[in-house]
Amino acid sequence: MTVQSNSNVLTPPVDEPRLLRAQLELVVRLLPMTLWINPTWAVLSIVPFLGLFHMFGDLAAWRIATMLALHLMAGVIAVILYRQHRANPGDTKSWLARLLVFQALTGAVWGAMVWLLWQDGNPANNIFVFVSIVGALWSYASSRAMHMGIYLAGIVPIVAIAFLRFITGQGQAAEALALMLALIFLYTTVLAFGARRQIEVMLNTRFANDDMTVDLHRAHDEALRKRYEAEAANASKTTFLANMSHELRTPLNAILGFSDIIANERLGGVGTPRYKDYANDINASGTHLLNIINDILDIAKIESGKMEISPQILDPREAIESAVLVVAGRARERRQTITIDVDSDAPMPYADDRALKQIIINLMSNAIKFTQEGGAIHISGRGADGGFQLCVADNGPGIPLELQDRIFTPFNQVDNRYNRSAGGTGLGLSLVRGLAELHGGKAWIDSAPGEGTRAFVNFPVANAPQVRVRDRARA
Repeated sequence: MTVQSNSNVLTPPVDEPRLLRAQLELVVRLLPMTLWINPTWAVLSIVPFLGLFHMFGDLAAWRIATMLALHLMAGVIAVILYRQHRANPGDTKSWLARLLVFQALTGAVWGAMVWLLWQDGNPANNIFVFVSIVGALWSYASSRAMHMGIYLAGIVPIVAIAFLRFITGQGQAAEALALMLALIFLYTTVLAFGARRQIEVMLNTRFANDDMTVDLHRAHDEALRKRYEAEAANASKTTFLANMSHELRTPLNAILGFSDIIANERLGGVGTPRYKDYANDINASGTHLLNIINDILDIAKIESGKMEISPQILDPREAIESAVLVVAGRARERRQTITIDVDSDAPMPYADDRALKQIIINLMSNAIKFTQEGGAIHISGRGADGGFQLCVADNGPGIPLELQDRIFTPFNQVDNRYNRSAGGTGLGLSLVRGLAELHGGKAWIDSAPGEGTRAFVNFPVANAPQVRVRDRARA
């Protein structure tokens, strides 16, 4: 960006070849107008000499014919140049030379008109001719100022030929008109230079906007391409993980099965007690690895749209108690208390039995893992937002508001609560949200540092039979 010395207006940098091409394009667009403007102006200049106004003098027929012929010739040449340029813009410098020659020719035609109309010793005639030429000067200043070379090529022949006629004419009027013509020429040229600067600023601003538009389109196309590549890579990843279910689980189940046989000495004594301990370690590690693999595969299935559920009306208390039995041992080891409270007026959840239990187990596992020893965990169910709402609350350290949504992304753990010291892969809450959304519900966290955490899951029941917990209990 450059700054004009006489103003605070920022102007784009000048691209000379591009600017010249645009200037010539503006000039060429005006060429067809020459076919009717020049002859029309010539006719209007001839009208006073047709016997209507004797003060302007008489004009010979050959002079009138010559004027009209010259202007018609200039108009025809202009149209030919216009069509040639539209068909083949070609080399910019070559076209600049053609337009310079054409404008010089047109300027000479206007200058010749002064000699054809001028009558010595007739002030009215002289002033009329002077006004006609001044009109041509103003016309050039407003229509050819986009390129000063073309402007001067057209204006200099007019002024030179007309000035020569004025200074060679007889009478004081001719001399005065010659001086006035020189002053008007200087004045209109100064105005043309100012207009040319404004046109250049306009054109360069247009170039900058066009370039910015092109860059934006390219950036948009590149962003779309990157997005499609990322989506394709993500789809390949999820499809791969979903298809690896059998290949991963089959050998791992064999490891678990054989380690369980060894640990429990189902086929006879092991011999050395250490072998039994090692078998227990293999079984525990394999079970942990199987749980991680199951979580990864479930998330992959959800992302790829291959996870299938079979929703049905479930007793929430039975589902909660069944899931709590799985994690109750870890809670006892940490001396934590677990309470269950299901509102008797709550609607029965319409959900997949396995998915609901998996949600509860994951939420309870997180609550047990990140709540200090001796803490309290409360799991409840109630009706809310037209559905069944599950809540697992603890009195742990809590989570800052700005981090609460992040923990729902896969493999993501947050400092102070979801950190490496507690272990885990960061898949639990991601799987909870995925399963909840698979049911048409949602999952979220309500927490604050030092105030514990409440994890919510809402199951819509709009399309399910409306059965409440108390009704099921009576039945």
